[in-house]
Amino acid sequence: MSERGKKFNRRSTRIQDRFVLPFETVSYMHSASLTENFLVLTEIPLHFSRFSVLRTLPSGTAITNMFNWNGDNMSTIFRVINLDTGEQIAQIPGSTFFNFHHINAFGLKMEDTTTILIDICAYDDHRLIDELYLKNYESTIYHLTNKRIEPYAGARTGQGIYPISYANSLVPVQFELPRINPYYIGKSYCCFYAAHSPPDRFIDALIKADAESKKECAIWELPFTSPSEPVFVPKPHANGDHNSIEDDGVVLSVVLDQKRKQSFLLVLDRSTFTELGRAYVPIHIPLSFHGNFY
Repeated sequence: MSERGKKFNRRSTRIQDRFVLPFETVSYMHSASLTENFLVLTEIPLHFSRFSVLRTLPSGTAITNMFNWNGDNMSTIFRVINLDTGEQIAQIPGSTFFNFHHINAFGLKMEDTTTILIDICAYDDHRLIDELYLKNYESTIYHLTNKRIEPYAGARTGQGIYPISYANSLVPVQFELPRINPYYIGKSYCCFYAAHSPPDRFIDALIKADAESKKECAIWELPFTSPSEPVFVPKPHANGDHNSIEDDGVVLSVVLDQKRKQSFLLVLDRSTFTELGRAYVPIHIPLSFHGNFY
């Protein structure tokens, strides 16, 4: 690890706080959302089961079999936590859904009321987990809805908690593995980048979309390739300030070239998704999901 990375780790360890929250059940939780003031957890009804552990360990089956889906009689719960105090200020039952990834969340202030908007990749249930096994890849069919959810209002005034409301899907295509400009995490934003993920194929392209206009703005696709999560890299500025233009930067993705049996780092133009360049590595990297830029 670089010296810069070591310093970051030391600082992160020094400033972290631990908060204890009451949970009646232990839910599978893959990601969460941060606004400028709140942490938002989605407590989905996929619960850890001690009984399933006793049944799973001797058989040597997957760890996912230690969880039971209780979505038929339980809803997904939003937990809103104050980042300063660690206090849970809201626990809101909503519609039942399963999810891996949050896209982003941010607060909207109107006079003395705050509403939190969450953009999330939601599924009807947990069946996607089983469909991710290699033996099931050829027949994978799942239904993904990318929603904007309003789970909480009245955070400052205590005027009450309103039920969640679903807007239309963010864009008229299915996608997963969403990323945004990191400087806009927890803030109002427009642009996001994701892997195109239709029901009959898992990942076949990369897209840029606009959460406000609800339009797909650009797409990159190439036969016999398998892209991974697109990572947006903001254009660096000498003064260290973040961009004044939200999508000022490039998009990176590690792509598997199935014909050459090699992988390459793909660099895309942020507006048109025109390929700016690629750098092959001497091996193939098995199809992966997440990536990062350092």
